[in-house]
Amino acid sequence: MFKISEFSKLSQVSVKTLRYYDQLNLLNPAHTDKFTGYRYYSADQMFQIHRILAFKELGFSLDQIRQMMGENIPLEQIRGMFRIKQNEIQSILDKEQARLMRIKESLSNIENEGKDLSSLNVVVKEVKSQLVLSYRKKASLRQIPELFQQLDAHIGNSGQSSLSQMVLWHGCEEYEDDVDIEVARLLTHDMPSSPPFIVKRLPEIPMMATLVHHCSTTRRCTASTELAVWIERNGYRMKENEPRREICIPHEKLGDPESYIAEVQIAVERA
Repeated sequence: MFKISEFSKLSQVSVKTLRYYDQLNLLNPAHTDKFTGYRYYSADQMFQIHRILAFKELGFSLDQIRQMMGENIPLEQIRGMFRIKQNEIQSILDKEQARLMRIKESLSNIENEGKDLSSLNVVVKEVKSQLVLSYRKKASLRQIPELFQQLDAHIGNSGQSSLSQMVLWHGCEEYEDDVDIEVARLLTHDMPSSPPFIVKRLPEIPMMATLVHHCSTTRRCTASTELAVWIERNGYRMKENEPRREICIPHEKLGDPESYIAEVQIAVERA
């Protein structure tokens, strides 16, 4: 048996808290001296303390913990509860880490505002009509990989071959998580449409301002902003009703699976 002060030191739970647990009938002393009122605890009660602390970490109230302690929940069930809580916390950490990266990128973008764009390798070229299979949907930017997975699964099931990935940005009317996005694959030959997957020819564009850039799925891309500034400063304007295009260029030496090289394309005309 251990005095309450000794048990407090061993369990690292304050004497005040142990007395409070006793009042709640959450953890009663193994023995209370009827003459002195001194509380004594057994070594086995350390395991009860561990469970109480574990349930508190999971967010349960003391009343809920008292009920659960009375039910003598199996250890495997407790493990499962902790795994669920662990996954929840990991999800929060991942979201906050992504948010931190966006904050860093935003700060970098602000610091680079108005920088000299003379070094940009912008090319104005003619783009021929292109045959594509596309899937258009209002979605968030985070859903783009999922949209391509669905598109590629359809191509694979049809036994057709395809080329580079392309994203056509049609606009965002109300919410950033409700962007009008069209993902597409360049096709080697024609195939029947099967809604929502549509085969069509993108129109020929006589003048397309293009910029090849290195980008990452985890960072905010500034290539379109840089190209827009270049267009305005060089006497061009965007052609109406033509979505901005972005074509992913296969590259094997980047190392980072989140990184890619792409060519952003904006249809322009002389201002």
